[in-house]
Amino acid sequence: MTSSDQGAATPRGEEPISALDGIRVLDFTRHISGPCATQVLADFGADVIKVEGTPHGDGIRRTGTVFRGGESGLFLVANHGKRSVALDLRNPKVKAVLDRMVKESDVLIENFRPGVADALGLSYEYCRALNPRLIYVSISAFGQTGPLAKLPGTDPVVQAMSGIMSVTGEAGAGPVLVGVPIADYSAAMVGVQAVLMALVARSRTGRGQKVELSMLAALVHSWTTRLASYWDDGKNPTANGGAHSVVVPYQAYRTATGYAVAGVWGAGEAWHNFCRAIERTDLIDDPRFSDNPKRVKNVDQLNAILEPIFLSRTTEDWAKRFAREKALFGPVHKFSEVVNHPQTEKLNLFTEIEHPTLGAIPQLGPAFSLSETPGKIHRPPPLLGEHTRAVLLEMGWSEKEVAIFLSEGVAVEYPGETDVSKQVTSA
Repeated sequence: MTSSDQGAATPRGEEPISALDGIRVLDFTRHISGPCATQVLADFGADVIKVEGTPHGDGIRRTGTVFRGGESGLFLVANHGKRSVALDLRNPKVKAVLDRMVKESDVLIENFRPGVADALGLSYEYCRALNPRLIYVSISAFGQTGPLAKLPGTDPVVQAMSGIMSVTGEAGAGPVLVGVPIADYSAAMVGVQAVLMALVARSRTGRGQKVELSMLAALVHSWTTRLASYWDDGKNPTANGGAHSVVVPYQAYRTATGYAVAGVWGAGEAWHNFCRAIERTDLIDDPRFSDNPKRVKNVDQLNAILEPIFLSRTTEDWAKRFAREKALFGPVHKFSEVVNHPQTEKLNLFTEIEHPTLGAIPQLGPAFSLSETPGKIHRPPPLLGEHTRAVLLEMGWSEKEVAIFLSEGVAVEYPGETDVSKQVTSA
């Protein structure tokens, strides 16, 4: 590594650089998976240009039940830090605009159904010919090829088809969705990883490449412990409710005031710590429970002992006792408790940013920190077409040319139709 590659302290009084300063991302993503990925890139300095089709832009602007001043809450949580350019993607004259944007960008990310980008004149082969350094990312539900490739797929559908729903919920009951859009989010984080790896590769080869990832593959990679068991015995894993699948005890227990997860991970001392926390050291060497395989085999007998013990004290009391013994324990928190918890405050997870029409709005800050190139929210979620004129001028179009694009409807700029709450679609 050369000296220019090494992190250096920021001179006093100067704004620290961001990790992705100078990287331009052309964002053709909609809904959740793609926008969550590009939002992370924006937080760390990438210039993310969100290209939205007219007349309504990203479909999630009109989706959900919560609208603030005409802006969907679902849109607001996944699109800060970006600039919005509104284009009529089906107008033949838009091709010149898109071509120049591709030439001037480092990364293009799309999550259309396979074949749609090609129909819009944005195939990988075409874009690569325009810009050999371009990193072209396609996010899909099931992949670009195969029997499911062209089927529509959103988070609940992919949760079902990935096997995740079959192991979520109570034993013997019906399948249950994970309580957050885990397929969307998993694909988003895999997408961020893929972009960063491709950028590293380009720094060495000088060439871009195509990246393909699917929500299905991202969720299958989360199988981990369940996959180890399946490969061992060939039996389909089942739902365990609030309990771990291969470690006992490690589950949600009801306390006098709520619920908490408590248990062990690893051999030996972890079980000893747990028993000391509940003041039942006699269980440590009980032949029914002396190691994890035995505890798994005798889980019903063990829980018959543990459940009334946990019911005897408050969650707060158990938290102190488990902390004293350095044993695993965590209260089952509601969202309000997490938002107002001193730990999330210390991590700067929740913040506010000023929106051009809504005033101060809450936002999630970056999930990780970098000491030399920190991330931050650079701008609020954009209004539809808010940055159309500015971006086109930056791309080299003259004021007169931009005016023609706008007058012909090839491009649209804010102010436009922003009260989209009247056209809500079902979530």
